[in-house]
Amino acid sequence: MRLLKTSFMFALVFVLMLTANGTTIVPMSIERLTHASTHVLVAQAGDSWTQWNPEHTMIFTFTKFRVSRALKGQAANEVIVKQMGGRSGAYEQKVAGVRHWQSGDEAVLFVHPSQSPDGTLVVTGLMQGDFRMLPSANGKEKMVSNGVVGVEAFNPQQGTTEHFSGSRMPFTRLKSLVQDAMVHEVAK
Repeated sequence: MRLLKTSFMFALVFVLMLTANGTTIVPMSIERLTHASTHVLVAQAGDSWTQWNPEHTMIFTFTKFRVSRALKGQAANEVIVKQMGGRSGAYEQKVAGVRHWQSGDEAVLFVHPSQSPDGTLVVTGLMQGDFRMLPSANGKEKMVSNGVVGVEAFNPQQGTTEHFSGSRMPFTRLKSLVQDAMVHEVAK
C-alpha cells in the first residue's frame, strides 16, 4: 500500500511538472537532505565551464569548488559539481530554479555522486541542497538560504502547490540540524 501511495505521489508530481511553467518539487527537510546526500560541504566556487552531454541534447555547467569544511562525509580539497543547464556557444538551456554559481560564491552543498561515471557531484533535491551564504543583517552571523524564484512546492497532503521560498536561517542553525540528522542516521 505504501509503495502504491508513493508511486501515485511521484506520478502526480511528474504530471504537475509537465504542466507547470517552472519547476515543481516536493520540499525536503534538512534531515531528509542530509540522509539523501553522501556529503554536506561548506565550499567556495571557483572556475565554471559548460559542456554538452554525449548525445548533444543537454548542456551541463560544471563548477569547481574549494572545500573549506565537510559537515558530512570526507571530501577532497576540491570537488566538481554538475548542474543542468548553461550556455554553450549560441545555445542556452535554462532549468527553472537552478542557480549557477559565480566564482567566489560561498555555499553549503548537500551533494551526492552523479549518475555519470565522470566523478562529479550533483546537488540533492535539484536546488534544495544549495544553501548560499548571505551576509547577516547584524554583520556578525552568516545566513544561508536555498530559496529561488521560478519553483513551486507540491504539498502531497493537500494536493496543492505554492511558491517555494526555501529555508533561510543562520549557518550555525543549519550546521546543528545536519549534525542532529547524522546522529539520527547512526541511531537507526
